This record gives sequence, C-alpha cells and structure tokens, in this order.
Amino acid sequence: MHSLLEPCITLAAQAGAAILEIYKNDDIGAREKSDKTPVTLADIAANEVLMAGLQQLTPDIPIMSEETPIPELSQRASWHRYWLLDPLDGTGEFILESGDFAVNIALIENNKPVLGVIYWPTENTTYYAVHGGGAFKRSATQDTQIYVSKPNNLTVAVSRRQKLEVVSQFIERQFDTVALGSCSLKACIIAEGQADCFLRVGPTGEWDTGASQVIVEEAGGCITDAEFNPLTYNQRESIENPDFIVMGHQDWPWQTMITPHQRRSLSK
Repeated sequence: MHSLLEPCITLAAQAGAAILEIYKNDDIGAREKSDKTPVTLADIAANEVLMAGLQQLTPDIPIMSEETPIPELSQRASWHRYWLLDPLDGTGEFILESGDFAVNIALIENNKPVLGVIYWPTENTTYYAVHGGGAFKRSATQDTQIYVSKPNNLTVAVSRRQKLEVVSQFIERQFDTVALGSCSLKACIIAEGQADCFLRVGPTGEWDTGASQVIVEEAGGCITDAEFNPLTYNQRESIENPDFIVMGHQDWPWQTMITPHQRRSLSK
C-alpha cells in the first residue's frame, strides 16, 4: 500500500489541476444526472485523469467511481481489492465557486478502506493515510502528522447552506460550529483537530466516505452510521450510504451526546 500512496497523491493533484482549469471558465457544463445530482465538465475531466492513471498504475485492480456505471453486486462481490473514487466531492460547491471541493481516492481491501487521499485543489493541500501508518496533511512546504483534538468545547462541522436546526436537534449539548463545503473536507478538519464531529443527513455514496474513513481513523477518530454501526463497502446492491457521523476523539461520550431516540430520527 505504501508504494501506491505517492502515485495516488500525484494523481489526485493532477485531477485537481484539471478541475481548476475548468473552474476558471465561464462555462463549466453543469447539468443534472438521472439521480438528480449535479455534474460538470470538471467531474468528468477529473474522472478521466484518475481512471487513466490508476489503470496504468494497477491494471489488475478494478475501479468504482461516482462518474462511471456501477456494476451489479454479482459482478463486484468478488472484488477483494478495488479503487473507490469521488473525482469531485462537492460539485455543488464547485458550481457556487466556494472553493470547498476535493478529489477523493480510496483503496478498499476486504470491504474496508485501507488507503485514502483527499486533495483540496484551491488550497493545494493533501490529506492522506494508509492503514496502520498514521494520518498526514501535506501543504506546499511540508508534511505534518495530524490527530483529532482532545475534548474541550465541542465544535461541529456543518455545511455552508445547512440549517443549524438540522444538526442541533441531534446533539445533547451546546456546541460551536465551523462551516465548510464537501463531506470529505469536513472529515479532514475533524482529523486535524479543527472540529470534533460532523453529522451527515441525506444521500451520499460509499465514495463520499472511503478516503475520509481511513484518514479519520488513523488520526484517532471514527465514522459510523447513525446507530453507531460500521459503514459497509461493496456489500449491498446499492452503494448509497446511510446517514453517518464523523467523530473525533474517542474520549467524547458520543453515544450519550446523541441519544437513541434522536439517532432513530437521524437514520430515517
């Protein structure tokens, strides 16, 4: 896995460059897919970079991407190792020009994420981790190991356009907030200790959490569904995630801060 890490970091940056090239244009080709989610020319361009690069790097490892047709479970159930991609996480943020979007690359082994790379193009910043090797943040000048923050004042990562009541109804204590766009970037700021948790209410795919999960776990946190059960990868016909929670330091009493009744509401 370590031998695959640097090539993946390079590929993510190349995909990010393709995204930024289109970000500068007046026409980004925004349209709606059949599942009612947005897609742009940047999503397609980033996907082409990642698909070509990974096929050359590891021709024997299959690839699942948000921007390619998903094989039926009967075909992919035999995949003990595969790439899981979100070429542009935060397409809505890209369209709104907030800058809060990212490239996500994950390697899944035996239904668990074991390598994750998340590149933030507008900040030229990479978050990465390999199972058992710690989590790191790479800026233009250095690599720094990152950790979730120890309990102090609770800070919740929220979406820029999310109503605060959607989150506050689930948490049994006062909290501060920090607003950011894409799911994966919110997970990354938890991994580096800038926030403590993030509650995602609404549809996402397994590619939205694959890279995030290994980075958050290697930093000392975890990601679970709304009932604190592990997320699954490539084990169902649908690749849609349940509502999920990204949690930082495990000294927080998460299961009492989010009550059972509220968790049932969250998972609906």
